[in-house]
Amino acid sequence: MAPTDLTALTKSLKLMKTVLVALFLFSTLVWAEDHSVQSRVEKSRLTEKQHFEVRFTSHLDPIVINTIHAWTLHIQHRSGEPVTDALVRIEGGMPEHDHGLPTRPRITHNLGNGEYLLEGMKFHMGGQWQVTLSIQQDKILDRVTFDLHL
Repeated sequence: MAPTDLTALTKSLKLMKTVLVALFLFSTLVWAEDHSVQSRVEKSRLTEKQHFEVRFTSHLDPIVINTIHAWTLHIQHRSGEPVTDALVRIEGGMPEHDHGLPTRPRITHNLGNGEYLLEGMKFHMGGQWQVTLSIQQDKILDRVTFDLHL
């Protein structure tokens, strides 16, 4: 092979390497954005019987694996009136792995105006998680499930 052919081949290989690295980095960023919690979580939902609308805000944003954190829940009637005296029970887990949450999250404070502090949230591995909130106000009992992909 002539020296000029070798130089041209070296330049072509360097260019191909640069293009491949750029494509890898781009695809990694696209995958990460597509798989982030914020892009895969509906943070506000109606309960199953549509008595309440529930919204959550994580105090850890983005949610990180193996980190205990809190959520603020906002619960309101469909009319928009805050639910100020609800009892809320929390369940959760990974349906595909058939196990629950590694902690026992619970409501620790009624913050008023339909807001409740939920402490003890932790997700110990990546994957599909579900968090179900059972909400009782007087004789009304309803539930809502949030799906999270971490």
